[in-house]
Amino acid sequence: MRRMLFGLAVGLLTFASSAWADGPIVQWDRIEGVVGADLTPVNVGPIFASSRWRTSGSGRAMVNLKTGFLTFRVSGVSWAKSYSNGSLGTPTPKAGGQLIGTVVCNSTEQFGPIEWANTPVLTAGNGSVSFEGYLDLPASCMDQPEELVFLIRHTETGPQFGAFILYGAERTIR
Repeated sequence: MRRMLFGLAVGLLTFASSAWADGPIVQWDRIEGVVGADLTPVNVGPIFASSRWRTSGSGRAMVNLKTGFLTFRVSGVSWAKSYSNGSLGTPTPKAGGQLIGTVVCNSTEQFGPIEWANTPVLTAGNGSVSFEGYLDLPASCMDQPEELVFLIRHTETGPQFGAFILYGAERTIR
């Protein structure tokens, strides 16, 4: 059993090292829920925060700007306010919820227009969502990594402008 687990770990490390090699890495050490967006509107360009309050447990995201490899995992996503379809602390999204991850470039529009890349639609449930794969990142992501924002969004209003419920926090660039 130990040999099998060791072999699996070596295989994962080999895959991960090739996905992370050669390029600046942007990492968010926390994933936070949107709280208070109905009181003070929050947006990243044309993408608005959900007015339905959320909190999250643990979460982390990383993207390699050269390869476009993105990985994120978040758990403990819950309602942070009581609603008719979920009381305070209820996991969200419920089973089968549709979300997308979004990397936003030039988020302040200081260096050019806002651009972004989305993951495919992800099925989430019981307060958890994750993704590992490649995005076709705009060149502006590489040009200004300090302008990157990571969002997790609903798709019910369409993948183009679905409201975000979570965002990456505590960003580092290496």
